[in-house]
Amino acid sequence: MDIEKSEFEITDKMRQFVDEYLIDLNGTQAAIRAGYSESTAQEQSSQLLARPDIRALIEQAQKDRVDRVQINQDTTVNELKTIAFSDVADFVIVKEGGVIEQRPFNELKKEQTRCVKKIKQTVRTAQSSDGAVIHQTAVLELELYDKVKSLELLGRHLGIFNDKLTLDGALPLQIVFEVAPQVADVIVTRGQGREQKKLQA
Repeated sequence: MDIEKSEFEITDKMRQFVDEYLIDLNGTQAAIRAGYSESTAQEQSSQLLARPDIRALIEQAQKDRVDRVQINQDTTVNELKTIAFSDVADFVIVKEGGVIEQRPFNELKKEQTRCVKKIKQTVRTAQSSDGAVIHQTAVLELELYDKVKSLELLGRHLGIFNDKLTLDGALPLQIVFEVAPQVADVIVTRGQGREQKKLQA
């Protein structure tokens, strides 16, 4: 379908919505940033994303971006794999007596350094009473990216996880009613036999 000749005209605001949607793939926020009312942004985004011409614009823009940055699905999956299967043992050295030391950063492979989210170095200085430096200790802390989150994203991308329960084939539906057996006439006696009432089964 020619998106420029669709049934409804694509306005500048709609094109702005497409540009904003590509930032975080959040339809409601994209609609707000594009100038739609906050009170109707969710409804507007749903309607826009349901339009074939708008979806075509988004898909084309995504394709253009992939071509520009040269990142495809395989690149993304491999990066998720690197993070998901990172091993903390690659970053430390366990010496005799159970003493743990951090492996020098320049000894790490490129695949390992890409798993590092944050590096923090703390320098501790011991001084004498006259202010002279006696000893300095530098402590380097590494924070790795979330393995569980990476595994989740990797699993969803590969179709390992499925949020929806899928049933293939027809399953027989059996409903069982338990019916009480018929009882005979019941006589209820009140007041030491003076008043009797007969109940039909």
